[in-house]
Formats: sequence, structure tokens, C-alpha cells
Amino acid sequence: MPTMTEAELDTAYTHLCQTMTGLGEARASLFLARFALLAMVRIGDPATLQRLTDAAAADISS
Repeated sequence: MPTMTEAELDTAYTHLCQTMTGLGEARASLFLARFALLAMVRIGDPATLQRLTDAAAADISS
């Protein structure tokens, strides 16, 4: 799997945040759901998707 540099990750995250801000709070959840679905299709590995889902929820559900 390709890795991103810190600068590339920062740029991608900034773009994600700016896109969500541009769409507005009311549409942010829909955007994130669509983004997640597109990422799942691109990743294409059920075990990886389960680990990523669990990791993303870990800090939130505590």
C-alpha cells in the first residue's frame, strides 16, 4: 500500500475540511458517508475496512 508523506496527508486533510466547510454543516454527514463509500470501494479489502472502521470509532465511543 502506498504511503503518504506528512505534507501530503496534511494537504489531503486540509482539502477534505475545506470541502466540508464549503458544503455546509447540514450536508457534512452526507458528504462523509459518500466519501467513506468511495474509499471502501477503492480499498476493496473487507478486513482492512473493518479494522479502519473499528480504529475510527475507538476514540469516539469511549
